[in-house]
Amino acid sequence: MFGTKKEEVSQALLGVDLGTTGLKVVELAPDAGRIRLITYGYADIPYGGDASALSIDEPKKLAQVLCGIIKASGMKATKAVASLPAQSVFHAIISIPAPKSAKEDIRPLVETQAGKLLPLPVAEMIIDSYIIDKDFLPKEGDATESKAKTVRVQVTAAPKALVEKYLAVFALAKIELISLETEVFALMRSLIGKDNAKTMIVDIGGDRTNILIAERGVPYLTRGIKSGGGAVTQALSGAMSIGLPEAEATKKDLALGTGATMPPAILAAIKPLLHEVRYALDINLQENTQQPKPVDKVILTGGSAALAGIDAAMTSTLNMNVYIGDPWARIATPPESRAVLDEVGSRLAVAIGLAMRVVAEKEK
Repeated sequence: MFGTKKEEVSQALLGVDLGTTGLKVVELAPDAGRIRLITYGYADIPYGGDASALSIDEPKKLAQVLCGIIKASGMKATKAVASLPAQSVFHAIISIPAPKSAKEDIRPLVETQAGKLLPLPVAEMIIDSYIIDKDFLPKEGDATESKAKTVRVQVTAAPKALVEKYLAVFALAKIELISLETEVFALMRSLIGKDNAKTMIVDIGGDRTNILIAERGVPYLTRGIKSGGGAVTQALSGAMSIGLPEAEATKKDLALGTGATMPPAILAAIKPLLHEVRYALDINLQENTQQPKPVDKVILTGGSAALAGIDAAMTSTLNMNVYIGDPWARIATPPESRAVLDEVGSRLAVAIGLAMRVVAEKEK
C-alpha cells in the first residue's frame, strides 16, 4: 500500500487480530527510530453471514482467508504476532508471600495461587506472570529481607488446546507465529503507550464489548459483555422497520457522520454498555487501597466506536472525558492517507498493537 524497502521486508511484522466477525491484519516495520505502516487488510463476515470461515476450529478455512488478505494487500512479512480472544484468556492480579531472597523462585507460588482461580487445571494452561510490586523484591546481594509481607503479581493464562489451534492455522498459512498475546495488551500498546494516567478502554466489537482499566502498563480490571455493534443494528432495524442488512448499512452510514447527534434508538441500544462501564468504574473505586485512584479518561475503540456522537453521548452520561482512540498516533503514516486511516483505525486497533511488537523483536 505504501511501498516497502528491501531491508524492511525482513524486519516487518504482521499483527493478526481474529475477531468474531472479522479478521484484521496490519503490517508494520521499524523506520529511523519510529514504526511505519506498510499496509493493512481485513475480511469481514456480512451481518448474519456464515462465520465458519473465521472459526479457529476450521484451520484450513481460516488459513485460506489469512493468505488471501496477505496476498491482496501485498504483505511481505513472514513473521506474525496474533491475538487471543479476551473471553478465552484468564486475567487476574494475585498476592503471594514476598520472596525472602532475590534467588527464590516464585513461579511455584504463582501457579499454586493462580490454580485456585483458573477455569482449567494448571497443567492444561500456559501461564505468564508479571510482578507488579517489583520495588518490594529483595535486591541481589542485599542481606536484609523485604519489609513487605506480600507482593502483587499479574497473571495471564490461556488454554494449551487453544494455543495449539492457532499454531496449526499459521503453519498452514506458512507464517511464523512468533508470539500470542491477549487483546488487552495490544490495545494498551496502540492506544495508551507510555501514558501513565489511569485509563479505561472500551472495545466495542460486533457482538462483544471488552472493558479494561489500566495504569502504568498494568491491566487492573478486565470485563467482557455479550453486547456490541450487533445490538445497535437490531435497534435500528426495529426503530426503522427495516431488515437487518439494511440496518447494518444504515449504521455504517451513521459512522461516517461527523458532529452528528446520536439517534435515540442507538442511545437506547447502548444503555447496557453504559451500565457496564459505570459498574467497572465503581469496581475501580473499591480497590483494596487506602486511596483508590479514579479513572482519568475513557478511550473508545472497535468497529462501533466510529458511530457519530457516541463519544459525546458517553461523555455526557458518565460526566467524564471520553475520546475515540487513535491507534495511528504512534505510527508513521502518509498524511494524504489520514482520512482513510482514521475511518478504519478503530477496528484495527488490536492488530496495530500486535504489530507494534516489531520494535521489541528488532531489538532482540
